[in-house]
Amino acid sequence: MAKGYQSYRGRSSVGRKLLVALLVLILAAACGFMFLQRYITYRDDGGMSIVLPFWQLDLPAPPQAAASPPEDTGPSAEDQLPAVDLTIEPAEPEPEPEPEPVDLFGEHRLVELASLPADRAALTQLLAERGANGFLYTVRDSSGQVFFSSPVVQAQAMRGDEAANETMRVLCETEDVVAVARFNCLHDSYFSFVNMVDAAICQPNNYVWYDYKSWHWLDPDKELARSYVVSVAVECAKLGFDELLLEELSYPVSGNLNKISYANNTLSKTEALELLLREMKEALEPYGTKLSLLVTEDLLTAGKEEVSGVDLTVLLPLVDGVYAESSSPVASQALVDVLVEGEKKPVFVPLTSEPGEGSWCLTVQ
Repeated sequence: MAKGYQSYRGRSSVGRKLLVALLVLILAAACGFMFLQRYITYRDDGGMSIVLPFWQLDLPAPPQAAASPPEDTGPSAEDQLPAVDLTIEPAEPEPEPEPEPVDLFGEHRLVELASLPADRAALTQLLAERGANGFLYTVRDSSGQVFFSSPVVQAQAMRGDEAANETMRVLCETEDVVAVARFNCLHDSYFSFVNMVDAAICQPNNYVWYDYKSWHWLDPDKELARSYVVSVAVECAKLGFDELLLEELSYPVSGNLNKISYANNTLSKTEALELLLREMKEALEPYGTKLSLLVTEDLLTAGKEEVSGVDLTVLLPLVDGVYAESSSPVASQALVDVLVEGEKKPVFVPLTSEPGEGSWCLTVQ
């Protein structure tokens, strides 16, 4: 090296020392922070604590906004609601509706039968073909014959057996079918002949009277005659018929009437007929059997007939229906309404050969 020349070292040596010291401090701080991580714990209030084996430092929790006291707004909507009982009661089963009774006259469309069908299926098919909802069948005719078996009827007068009775019961029980028995009241050649004095219309010599067909009649003025007719009617009700259509509820109007003796009678003809009808109505009441009356259009127009003793103003209030051939069913119903006082009026049922509106009875040709 040339004499007089030396290198400059002062400034570079001080700077390097400062840089080294700074790096040492940074490294020491980093190591210290890492060292302290394991001793930092967090409190429930959000603050931190440094827990050293030889020293503990608490750091303040972050400030929290002061909670304002709740405003008193009175009871809440939930508090105002009434208590609700949530108990569920078991539902009671709904009662089964009772079957409605058959309306005998509101839709009274009958077919008159000369003979009974063998069973319900045959009856139902027949009624459907005729557009009917019921049938009319003769159970006691104008000679006094009875077409079923009965303990109160003489053997000579019975034209039916127990099998016929069972068929009638089955047919009468057919659902939604009206069963009407055509029942002759006083034209009788069997009981009258056997019980002339006590039950029959007689001649002055007390021998039974007979009409142009040599048939006899019962006299409703006599108690035995009334009790017999009522007993046979009750037998019909027991078979299940819904209604009895009474025919010839009257005294005879043809034949040698001048040979009849009413000398021993205690009632007028009208009174005797009324008494028989009342006794029959009372006897049938337990069975719910209705009564109807078969008349002529002329009698319906006149209202009464002296020879037969029929007075419709007396008899019609005791029955539920009136049957007759009619040229105008509406006019005939109006006549019935005039003849019967009070609110309960019998319903008029026209006898016809063709189905019509409302109630009708289709006669067999």
